[in-house]
Amino acid sequence: MTSTASHSSTPPHGRPGPGGASGAPAPEGALPEGAGPWSVRSVESGRGRAAMELYQHGELTDVVVAARLTPHLLRGARHCPSAGRSRHVLAWGRLAADGTAPAVVFTGRRPFRRVRSTAEVVTVAGRFWLAWAQGPFDAVRVEHPAGGTAERLPLERVRGRGAA
Repeated sequence: MTSTASHSSTPPHGRPGPGGASGAPAPEGALPEGAGPWSVRSVESGRGRAAMELYQHGELTDVVVAARLTPHLLRGARHCPSAGRSRHVLAWGRLAADGTAPAVVFTGRRPFRRVRSTAEVVTVAGRFWLAWAQGPFDAVRVEHPAGGTAERLPLERVRGRGAA
């Protein structure tokens, strides 16, 4: 399932966002409750090149720039502690050249069994995507719905706020 991210008018970094002064909704905001410590902001340069900024606990973590030259859909994937033995997990990247959002599956291992979850994919600014889940996952698999080569990444561990 694909949907468009809802965004708040207050960017995570406190700088005014595009559209903020005119009253139009700004294309940035926190992810839904329970999605972890991440938020996003989409920006467009004067040359028409779009970018998505990814924040974690309000600090800039990654910038993804729209590119026509790379076929890669998956840019990054992270996990951070959640309540109990669970984890918040997040994956992000660029939409396919045809604008189609990828199929995203988080995978993991537990004693005597494998776990997997198909994630809901949310598009950002019509050029990028995000997917998140909560569970004992340690990797993500991304694939164009029409087929092709699947991309995989292990989830990068992120310490909680205040951890050294």
